Amino acid sequence: MDLSGLKWPIIIVVVIGAVWLMSSGGMDYMYKNFTKAEVGADPQRDKSDEAGLTRLAGFLIKTLRFQKAEEVLETAVARYPNGANVWYNQYRLVKCAEKLKRYRRAVDILEMLIQNDAHAIDPRVPEHAILRARADKFIAVHELG
Repeated sequence: MDLSGLKWPIIIVVVIGAVWLMSSGGMDYMYKNFTKAEVGADPQRDKSDEAGLTRLAGFLIKTLRFQKAEEVLETAVARYPNGANVWYNQYRLVKCAEKLKRYRRAVDILEMLIQNDAHAIDPRVPEHAILRARADKFIAVHELG
């Protein structure tokens, strides 16, 4: 059986699907999928959903959709306060707050990360000195002191 005639229709369907997943509708679909399960009912599902929300937020940040990324990160942190990515997600909230010109919020999150020594818990979060320097820069540049 010759399936070579299906090559282009399959390629077109895959491209359309990928474009849809990158659209607002696709993002909303993935967000709903990662938040539809009851937290605590299935530990494996919780781990998968938290990782999914983290990846979704990362994609949103890379595509400069900071408002939506902030919403996704806040959901991930609220739903999974003991999750594997909670400190990294908190750190990424700083970038969203900065891009949305919420400098006081960025400083507050940085202070919380410093107080909890987040780098020791999750090495993806920068070390204490880097977090302190960033917080001090926000305070000085935006006159938050």
